[in-house]
Amino acid sequence: MTDLTVLARAELTRPDLPYRKFAFWAGFAMLSWAIVAFLYVPLGTVLSAAFYREGSVTTETIARLAGARNVRSALWNTFWMAGATVITVNIVGLFQVMVLEFVKVRGAGILKIAYATPLVFGSVTAITGYNFVYGDSGAVTELLTRFFPGMNRDWFHGWVAVLIAHSFLMTHYHFLFLRAAIRRVDFATVEAARSLGASPISALFKVVLPVVRPTIFAVSLLVLLSALTSLAAPAILGGREFRMLNQMIMGLNSVRRQDMAALLALLLGLISLIVFLGLRWIERRQTYFGGAKTPIPMQKVVLKNRLSNAAVHIIAWVLFVIYATPVVFTILFSFAPSRSIATDVLPSSLTLDNYISVLTAQQTLEPLVNSTVMSVMAIAVVLCLALFAGRLIAKSKSLLTGVVEFSLFIPWVLPSSLVAIGLILAYDAPSPWIFGNVLLGSYAIMPIAYGILIVPMMVRLIGAAMVGIDPSLEDAAQSLGAGPLTRFLRVTMPLLAPVLILVSALAFNDLVNEYTVSAFLYNPNNKPLGVAIAGFAVSNDPETLAKGLVYATLVMSVSFVIIMLADKLGLGRAPISVV
Repeated sequence: MTDLTVLARAELTRPDLPYRKFAFWAGFAMLSWAIVAFLYVPLGTVLSAAFYREGSVTTETIARLAGARNVRSALWNTFWMAGATVITVNIVGLFQVMVLEFVKVRGAGILKIAYATPLVFGSVTAITGYNFVYGDSGAVTELLTRFFPGMNRDWFHGWVAVLIAHSFLMTHYHFLFLRAAIRRVDFATVEAARSLGASPISALFKVVLPVVRPTIFAVSLLVLLSALTSLAAPAILGGREFRMLNQMIMGLNSVRRQDMAALLALLLGLISLIVFLGLRWIERRQTYFGGAKTPIPMQKVVLKNRLSNAAVHIIAWVLFVIYATPVVFTILFSFAPSRSIATDVLPSSLTLDNYISVLTAQQTLEPLVNSTVMSVMAIAVVLCLALFAGRLIAKSKSLLTGVVEFSLFIPWVLPSSLVAIGLILAYDAPSPWIFGNVLLGSYAIMPIAYGILIVPMMVRLIGAAMVGIDPSLEDAAQSLGAGPLTRFLRVTMPLLAPVLILVSALAFNDLVNEYTVSAFLYNPNNKPLGVAIAGFAVSNDPETLAKGLVYATLVMSVSFVIIMLADKLGLGRAPISVV
């Protein structure tokens, strides 16, 4: 008898309610269908499109892509940009964490607010803000050219702009996870190193960072995967001179060369998988000490060396300016008249006309409504599946549940472009897997794609929360005669409620201005916010750009509320691994 059957029978504690067995297996069938139809079938279709033509295996597509100079250039750009991004983001992120958690710096509370902006000012919204402020007609560029008339106004362009944007917009992993890890380090180890003559900086590098090395590996992995699959930054800032693989995939798909797009998407997915497995292997081979218990909480140290102290303060506040400037100018100019956006360093006046125009006109409000509705739809469905899958994984350890768990984590290492190409190729014609329907061009394809993107995170966090629930609570409820549904609703759900709200809020925050999948799958009937903002970002029309700034400000406001809610509910307190 398998563990899965035992679990099914455990759900049948009262024989007078036979519907429970039916409900369990119906839920398992629904979960299995979703995994096969929206993960394995699209992935298999991509493989078929890349390597199978006219009834036989072919390598013609590989040969044609290998001979294309622009493809080789995009591949090289993707590789070196991802590697450079990991280095620069770790430099910036580690410095931020040092300033916030280890070294006493004046104004640390204000610095914390600026360093947290990538949490609410990310994706295509942040890229739009950076392009607006630092671009050839941006406020900062305009100000600099007044002091340096011979300066190249197009300095924030190409690979330089992409690397700068990556370096300062991907530090949110350090802000969330590395700060929490350093707080758990025993300060007694730092004091011991100091008593042996080590300077604070030396103690940081020789004592603290080795202890949190697993978290550094984890956040480096997340940064690397994000950089490999970046689309918004190179599409908006890179120009024609700097293109990465995701841009090539989208371009090939737009000209109906799905075989080439599928092969490049597979290549990008294979690279991501190799990176993921490689870093996990490196991480597990390490030996770490200093662990989880903290008899003495981490405390900030004072840099007594005046030169070091001054250098840390200067760099910390330079970073503050870099982070705060795009946010402040984006918000400020969203209230400026359109004529001021194109000519002034600072707004000549403030007005609500831009907001009234966006919020009262159906055409301009539609992308925000579309993204909100589609995100909520995706979250609601995935939440139900994640609750069932999380309980299944937590209660049963068998080969079958292991396959389910592995399958649900597949999208974590798949690039978004591969997910999109898979859905396009698998469901551009009637398919028995979706009961003879066609997904391509339909409204449903976007919520389905959004759901695929958030499945790993929601299953991981909800599953971890379920493992942490004391099973004796349900046993007590069962002894009082409560059935499985009553136990789940009256005991388990109240305990899970903070985590459910948290993961739903974080998922909504990610999806509301999602760009990569949206750029592949949207149609005029369901144009999402991310695509609309990207269109506004590259426009030379001040009125159009003003609408983009309004959208960016609205998204920041919503994201800020969500992050505050998540923090209040105990973000980072659950026993959850980063990867």
